[in-house]
Amino acid sequence: MKKFKLIILLLPALVFNGCELTLEDDDFPYEPKLVIRSIIEENVLINDIFIGRTLPVAVPFKEDFAMLTDAVGAVVSDGVFYPLRYTGGGVYTTDSLIARRGKTYSLVVRWQDKSITAETTVPVPGTLHSFGIAAFEEEGTTVNVLEANVTPFANESYAATWVLVAFNGAILRESDTFGQVVRSNAGIPVKVRTDIIPPHILGSSQGSVGLRLYVYDPSFYDYFISQGSAQIPDAIFGQSSSNVRWNVKGDGIGMFIGRINLVSAP
Repeated sequence: MKKFKLIILLLPALVFNGCELTLEDDDFPYEPKLVIRSIIEENVLINDIFIGRTLPVAVPFKEDFAMLTDAVGAVVSDGVFYPLRYTGGGVYTTDSLIARRGKTYSLVVRWQDKSITAETTVPVPGTLHSFGIAAFEEEGTTVNVLEANVTPFANESYAATWVLVAFNGAILRESDTFGQVVRSNAGIPVKVRTDIIPPHILGSSQGSVGLRLYVYDPSFYDYFISQGSAQIPDAIFGQSSSNVRWNVKGDGIGMFIGRINLVSAP
């Protein structure tokens, strides 16, 4: 019986996370799925919805095959349908819908006989009371993180990164990973930690270390703890693991999710 290597590749031009297994060809019937990636941010036009498809095992990866140019869909807000228009690179726009905090948005997409739905709310951020450096031991070495004290507005998902803020207020560097993601309940204070701050950042003469607080739709917490990576998710929605908890429902995988981020300088 013929054997081959299975490589699952999703979200072309964003990131490719491969999962390699040896399978019998009769053991893996191909079932195509839609792949969705979109982060909805406050006061920004909803115009960056990636729609693609998973690839058959025996087909060499081709970017123009994975991204879909003829999907049909819309984002729904307050009962109004905003049709999606293809702009290139697998990306679709609503043309006119601006995301607002506290508002709920629904995505519906159909391609051939496949269809998906997803729903998200752009969160209302809670109150950031304070943040500061916290030191702890890791494998015999003292490391430093920023720890923020937050009172949530509602049931959101909170994460934070350290940022190097220049003396003129510009952001020079930012951590590309989260230290943790915390699920919150309205009014109950939480602590949120960043990833470890490199010593050269902490002692930089170019500026001071500040904090960027990320507030996501509640479903982001389930995604984060199941997807096996602490990376900031601008480019990782669409990992191939079957255990990831997506908020896309139906014949697809991926995330359509609301987010707000706020920077606090020292």
